[in-house]
Amino acid sequence: MPVWPALLGPGLAPVMVGATEVVAGNAPLELSGVSPAVSSRPPCRSRGSLGTAVPGAVMSAKAGSDFAENWADAELPPLPPDHLGLAEQAVEVGMAPLAPGTPQPVAAQITEVTHDTSVSGVGTAFTVAGIVAVVAAAVALFTQAR
Repeated sequence: MPVWPALLGPGLAPVMVGATEVVAGNAPLELSGVSPAVSSRPPCRSRGSLGTAVPGAVMSAKAGSDFAENWADAELPPLPPDHLGLAEQAVEVGMAPLAPGTPQPVAAQITEVTHDTSVSGVGTAFTVAGIVAVVAAAVALFTQAR
């Protein structure tokens, strides 16, 4: 199992707790009992959806854009345009686009291209997420309630 998913829980917990604390801590005293509920209602709930959708879209876009070049660099036979699109879609979700009966050496090359392309996409998604986290931390630091 990769280490990144194992780090997600411990990394996500302080963010979610911190977000709830910001809402509850900045509410007037008479609304302190209902303010945590506000943070779990839309549009506040969308932060979790965006936190999943944006990195997923970045990963998919990066993998899709790198696939054809990585395929050519591996000196694999060129794919027809209609097959290239289907292969890109498979790689975007981490699947090797293997046709039935693909010889083992070629299948190994295709699997390696798929792995390298997916890892590149995930790396880009983590980089973007890290930048967003640093910017969000800076914004939070400078907009604290006094």
